[in-house]
Amino acid sequence: MSLVTLAIPFFLLAVLVELALDRKFGWGLYRLNDAIGSLSTGILSRLAGLVRKGLLLLIYIPLYELLTPYYQAVGFNWSLDSVWHLLLAVVAYDFCYYWKHRMAHEINIFWADHLVHHQSEDYNLTTALRQPCGGLPIGWIFYIPLLLIGLPAELLVTAGAIDLIYQFWVHTQKFPKVRWMEWIFVTPSNHRVHHAQNRIYVDKNYGGVFIIWDRLFGSYQEELQQEPCIYGVRKPLNSFDPLAANLQHYKRMALDAWHTRSWWDKLTLWFRRTGYRPADAEAVMPVASTDLKHFRRFDPVLSRGQRYYALAQHLCFSAATLPLLWYAQQLSLSQLWLGVALLALGLIVNGRILDRYPTARYWELARLGLLLTLSVLLPGPLAPAIAGYSLISALAWWRLAFVGKADRVALVSD
Repeated sequence: MSLVTLAIPFFLLAVLVELALDRKFGWGLYRLNDAIGSLSTGILSRLAGLVRKGLLLLIYIPLYELLTPYYQAVGFNWSLDSVWHLLLAVVAYDFCYYWKHRMAHEINIFWADHLVHHQSEDYNLTTALRQPCGGLPIGWIFYIPLLLIGLPAELLVTAGAIDLIYQFWVHTQKFPKVRWMEWIFVTPSNHRVHHAQNRIYVDKNYGGVFIIWDRLFGSYQEELQQEPCIYGVRKPLNSFDPLAANLQHYKRMALDAWHTRSWWDKLTLWFRRTGYRPADAEAVMPVASTDLKHFRRFDPVLSRGQRYYALAQHLCFSAATLPLLWYAQQLSLSQLWLGVALLALGLIVNGRILDRYPTARYWELARLGLLLTLSVLLPGPLAPAIAGYSLISALAWWRLAFVGKADRVALVSD
């Protein structure tokens, strides 16, 4: 069980606390659709991790074993039991993370994956959980230099988990600046800058735990009182579908490669600087950037009943995901893939419901019908539970999407 998986219940508890405070004090940090969109993307990321194996350890461990005689000769003797060794490992890992993160913003193919984390037009603790499913598997390259200092795999994994867990708390708008922290650590203030699409803030503050890398390498920008952060990306997603979120930039690059007549561009645009588009492809398929002077968040209008339905479905998906993550190693490959596929389908359709996509009401009935059909194959008490869930959901959705005449109202206004 990874440290990140163990931390998930605490992440969700913190989200609930921030949400309760938001409602009590009227901060306006949360919208139901955006929060569900971010959480759904995070769930899909964890589900993808169950069926997709990373390359880092597959490459790192054999190289470490190959270099063991060198480590013994120079006296490298790392220990997971040493607090100082763990601290040094986190510092070293975060240095590599800085460069990986920076390249994720500066190279098209890396941005296609990392973009997912930046699509939310709100900024709250759910944004921290908005993670991609994993794109081109070459991110491991940035951590290979840790072999030079003989960092063993168990310390690499632990340092990486600590680095990721630390980054959760900085995704909040209500923690003020603490001057001494701003010089050393990544804080909510300097990470708000990182998520802003204001021109002065774009591509700044890449550190995971330590902001000192940004100060050393010229990518630091302080949050300015006279320049409030506008969150999101310049070419907005305009959807709460987690699959669409993961495919957004890949789709755009693929279309550019299709439309451009230059074979050089077809082959190289993937690895060019982020935002590069062949001129002929852009002429055929222009994509407007956000007008920040008249910025409005994507916020489709749904009936109150449909919003509550989407929330109830999301809670069901979350409840089903946790035991799947917990007991994944005890399941057969076919059981694991089926569970992942059904949950992924639910998250995607729920996102389309929140988008108010025209055919989403039919997709949801089809999903529930499929689940009801498959429930007869499930063992023990799972079969009646899934069948009951499918029938109740189908009846509720039929009433809301095909019969209900409730007025459609927005959850919040800008």
